[in-house]
Amino acid sequence: MAKRKKRTKRDAHSKASGSSRQLSYWMIAALIVIFLAGGVMINAVFSPGSPIRTGGLNDQPLATANSNLAGQVQLVAANFRCACGGCGELFLVDCTCDMARGAKEEKDFIRRKLQEGLSVDQVITLVDKEYGHRIS
Repeated sequence: MAKRKKRTKRDAHSKASGSSRQLSYWMIAALIVIFLAGGVMINAVFSPGSPIRTGGLNDQPLATANSNLAGQVQLVAANFRCACGGCGELFLVDCTCDMARGAKEEKDFIRRKLQEGLSVDQVITLVDKEYGHRIS
């Protein structure tokens, strides 16, 4: 009967060590999941378009806002020729002259009006009144 008790103790010891080994595996798995989730969160926070970098949840990323503004400036400029009179009346979209009432001045005017919140159509009307040279 003494042998039987030793076997029982061994069995109990082996069950306990198997249980602690299984607990260790679960803890390691949980740590891996936490580590991966942390990495995903860090990536989300520090990515270029994250709310932390752009100033808020409802704001567009700065690069996107700038490219949208540049696209809108081009949309307005596509309706006009340069008003300076010295560059051969190039299309405003293509012209880069720095003359008085030239492309740089007109595009700055367009950009300011768009930044003030006016629509593309409203800015087209204003540019036509201020500078003329609208393409029919």
